[in-house]
Amino acid sequence: MPDHRCTSAWYLTGFLLLSLFPGCSLVPTTPETLPGYSREALAQVRQQSADLKQLQQYPQPSPTQQQQIARLEKELQQFERDVIRAAGALQVQNDWHGAMQLLKGAARLRPHSQSLSSAQQQLRERRQLHEERVRMEMAIHQGEQLLKDAQAYQRLQQLQGPGVLNWLELKNFDRKRNASAQSLLEFSQRALEREEKTDDQLVQRALKVARGLYGEELLLPQNEHLRNEIEQELAAVNNRLRPPQPRRTPQPRKKIERLPIAELQQALASGDLVSAQQHIDRLQQKAPQHPQLTPLKSQFNMQLNARVDTALKTGNDLYSQGHIEEALTVWREAEAIAPENVELRANIARAQKLLENLRALSAPFGKKH
Repeated sequence: MPDHRCTSAWYLTGFLLLSLFPGCSLVPTTPETLPGYSREALAQVRQQSADLKQLQQYPQPSPTQQQQIARLEKELQQFERDVIRAAGALQVQNDWHGAMQLLKGAARLRPHSQSLSSAQQQLRERRQLHEERVRMEMAIHQGEQLLKDAQAYQRLQQLQGPGVLNWLELKNFDRKRNASAQSLLEFSQRALEREEKTDDQLVQRALKVARGLYGEELLLPQNEHLRNEIEQELAAVNNRLRPPQPRRTPQPRKKIERLPIAELQQALASGDLVSAQQHIDRLQQKAPQHPQLTPLKSQFNMQLNARVDTALKTGNDLYSQGHIEEALTVWREAEAIAPENVELRANIARAQKLLENLRALSAPFGKKH
């Protein structure tokens, strides 16, 4: 009588051996794909890479082969530049995952490309830095909320004869407050080590919130080192944010009176950045060495950056809530004073495309707008 267990074992062994042969593999292979590129284009890149590798193996290539090598290298380098540029556009749209997948897919076609490898590393670093800043902003918001809650907990602490529940609530709040302050200090220290001027305002906010969270505890003798550390870091970042002092060089009185200094200061005070930009251009043209030009330009840039950041956040909030046209209006107003801002232009293009798609979907069948 045959042994069914042995028969089953033979069938299983045969099935496993069959899957090892490439021609008989039961797992379907998926052809390489890359967003924005057809299969024919990718097949051409793959063939060009193989041809280049073969030609580079010749110890003394002929003049014709040298021309072929130069042509293939130029075409493949153009492919790599196009991929890196497309990945940068995806990053601007905040599609970090899509950008990395695009670079990885291109690297599988060009595994020895230094430019693609460098682009991946730079994208990872930028993504880590972006994530660090986002987490720092979240920590600042949480700390600011705890500062608002601190007054309520102080009133709770002043109640006569607090019960166990009040005591536990106060202890829990103190732990949250200290943990938040410590987290903000760690974020600030890492940002200061990066020495990026774009982080200075975040560091300033974080240190002020941390100092507020510690409160009167910083006045205790055992916390003197912590208090000095916060004050030194805050003084350093305040000094970096402070506009440089202008050189006091004597200027002819008539020329100073004809320059639009007062108009520029008034425009900055009222927040009229369009007029301020015009006055700065006139001042730059008439007196490029004027001692007040640099601090006024710094003040203008600070207001411009704050206005653009607010517009980006407001527009993103409106966009996420489905108010596309309102978000587009906010972004366009900001673009009027910052036409070179890449993020604003990308958001506007994205919103316009979405509105076009929505209008096309809502149009009667067969009717074109």
